[in-house]
Amino acid sequence: MSAAPQIYGADEISAIVLDPGSYTTKVGYAGHDSPLIVSPSYYGEQKGDVDMDGNGSSEKKLIFDENSLYAPKENFEIKPILKNNMIEDWDGAVEQWKFFFGRLDVNPADQPLLITESTLNSYSNKAKAMEVVLEDLQFCAFSLVNQPTCVSFAHGRPNCLVVDIGHDLVTCTPVVDGICLKNQVMGVRYAGAYLNQELTQVLRSRGIDHIDPLYKIKAKNPSYWSKEEFKPDWESRKFDYSISKSFDDFHNLRVLQEMKESLLQCTSEIVTGPDTESLTSSSARNFELPNGLNVPFSQKERCLLGNSIFSPEKPYTGQEEGIVEGWEEITDNGNIVNVLGGSKGEKTSKEYVPLRRSKKGEDEENEDGDKTDASKKLANKPNGLTEIVNQCLLNLDIDLKPQLANNIILSGSTSLIPGLGERLNQELTDLNPGLKIRIHSVGNPVERKYASWVGGSILASLGTFHQLWVSKKEYEEVGAERLVVSRFR
Repeated sequence: MSAAPQIYGADEISAIVLDPGSYTTKVGYAGHDSPLIVSPSYYGEQKGDVDMDGNGSSEKKLIFDENSLYAPKENFEIKPILKNNMIEDWDGAVEQWKFFFGRLDVNPADQPLLITESTLNSYSNKAKAMEVVLEDLQFCAFSLVNQPTCVSFAHGRPNCLVVDIGHDLVTCTPVVDGICLKNQVMGVRYAGAYLNQELTQVLRSRGIDHIDPLYKIKAKNPSYWSKEEFKPDWESRKFDYSISKSFDDFHNLRVLQEMKESLLQCTSEIVTGPDTESLTSSSARNFELPNGLNVPFSQKERCLLGNSIFSPEKPYTGQEEGIVEGWEEITDNGNIVNVLGGSKGEKTSKEYVPLRRSKKGEDEENEDGDKTDASKKLANKPNGLTEIVNQCLLNLDIDLKPQLANNIILSGSTSLIPGLGERLNQELTDLNPGLKIRIHSVGNPVERKYASWVGGSILASLGTFHQLWVSKKEYEEVGAERLVVSRFR
């Protein structure tokens, strides 16, 4: 007597989980508690000599290994793959993924691939991802999952409000029964990159016009910054070729990341103290630049820098004008879907939007679905973290609001700033005295930074997830466009 057909669960499938982010990309096996590869979402392009036929073409060598990315080379440029958490350079992305899968010794014919995606991702990007995975990379099956959904599964809370504070964006996404309410997504661009630029301008106000990257340092001795006079004591390494600006910026980005991690903090109290507070006081903290120069930051400065994510209209740059370069024209009011969602007005979601039941006297929607008075509250000024989270709560159905307010989840590397969760909790409680506000934030920095990947790992390892895979055969029969609308909208 023959045995009954066996349905394989996720444990036998050994799926691959890929979580691309604006700053780092995470890759690993489903069922693991952390990714095996965490690498910058950048790649290096080194141009070779001109061909002998004289047609002006030249060979290009693409570099993805992290150690090689930080090593100086001739004719070497660093290029980003993602912007605003969405893939822009697909050629670079595909080659980078091939490099990762080669390191993991992945067999695409037997292992499906799950990719996490931003809620702002356009339909064309979804279709492109499906085409790349099933045609170019030859995987047997594929699935796309929204990053907030993954975060909710990582925390075991299918109904929650996911506040992701990343490198390029801050987004606030309601998740109900594991499904993202994409038309309720709020977000701004006052995130990690914004804080990086603030730190750069603070250094410039101290007379440090640029950061000398580590690769240029041959030898150094400790030196200390002072208002009167300072001179870094270091010896430069000589190169026989010129170094590109993109390579210098890539090195500086790593230094600025370290500065944020070691210096910034948030406080719910009003930052007091004179502007001339001593930088040599016991509360001051030094940061050593790669050339050995120790730059002091007072506690007031560190709080002002961290608090600017809550009040971007009052940034701290060390100068009176307080204008952050690159963000002069940006006054994000929270409607990030309208600003960044898709290209040429392409919508990111075609889901059905039910009528919103609201209390008498609350703001109502007009025929186009736009908020009337609610948008005016956020329209003409840059809005910080508390404003967009609070507005996201106000836009919710009154039946969902209490449950989601009690399940607010923080994720993303920038959310690790000390005191950020406490200030957000206090300000939301003050704005909503009738709601029980509760912030959930994992204490482990690794789990906080990789929450989206961890959630994808949990999902892909579930025995019931097999029905959500799109097989290569189904892709060939139905087509990418129809599958995106029916399965991944």
